[in-house]
Amino acid sequence: MRFILSLGCAAALVAVAACNRGAEEAPAPGNQEAAVAEAAADAASPAEIAALMHDRHENYEAMGKAMKGIGDQLKSDAPSVEVIQRHAALIAGHAPQIPGWFPHGSGPETGRRTRAKAEIWTDADTFRQRADAFAQEAVRFNRTAQAGDIGAIRAGQPELGKACKNCHDRFRGPEDEHAHEE
Repeated sequence: MRFILSLGCAAALVAVAACNRGAEEAPAPGNQEAAVAEAAADAASPAEIAALMHDRHENYEAMGKAMKGIGDQLKSDAPSVEVIQRHAALIAGHAPQIPGWFPHGSGPETGRRTRAKAEIWTDADTFRQRADAFAQEAVRFNRTAQAGDIGAIRAGQPELGKACKNCHDRFRGPEDEHAHEE
């Protein structure tokens, strides 16, 4: 919730700033989310950055549990389509938000434990492409899950996992027993 409130405040700051500058300085179309996230970090205190990082971690934990829940259902003798549908909807709802969870100033440079690699910011275009590909696959899988055909769900689940892993391979550091942030 704090993350959403922080982004809302940042959005208001961005809107006010946009009104006070010339059109030549306006963010590129389609890049407003990045501008909002950057403004949020620029205006955020260390405590607010820590809260953003905590919320990011919690969101990833929820998606990880949902991915595991889908896998567990598909391994069972009598998978619950309703449970899979709930998990798929959660993932599809969170996935498009991922790029906004990584404003500048919320990475390893904070000194806080995080599995987020510096490459998220140094290779932001690739990160956004992979995050967008995951979001598209999450929406596609959610549509399949909501249709309720367990055979189609089984067939679509590996692609969702691959899209998730595609980002982890490049942008997520190894887990250590003390890591508390994503």
